[in-house]
Amino acid sequence: MKQSEARVRIIQEWDRWIVTQAIEQDRPTGKDSLKFFHELQDTGSSLLDFQSRGQDKWRIIHAWLLGADRLFDDWISAAPRIAPSRRMRPDRRRLVCKT
Repeated sequence: MKQSEARVRIIQEWDRWIVTQAIEQDRPTGKDSLKFFHELQDTGSSLLDFQSRGQDKWRIIHAWLLGADRLFDDWISAAPRIAPSRRMRPDRRRLVCKT
């Protein structure tokens, strides 16, 4: 599933899910989005079958909910991309042929 499709479906599922929850504060926060994410994981939801390109899926979903004004905190920054580290090449010394 593409991220654009997953985003729409996850926000719709969030809207259904949040009305069934007892929110500790007046408004849902990152703690609630984490609980939502874990429930999706526990049920094996197909909503999590989107390409994450190496990023943490919960952080992606949290950012979508923040962007859609469904959450009221932004204490989690965007997840950095995980790139393989580069190894240093060994020194190459040019061999000189003696004639």
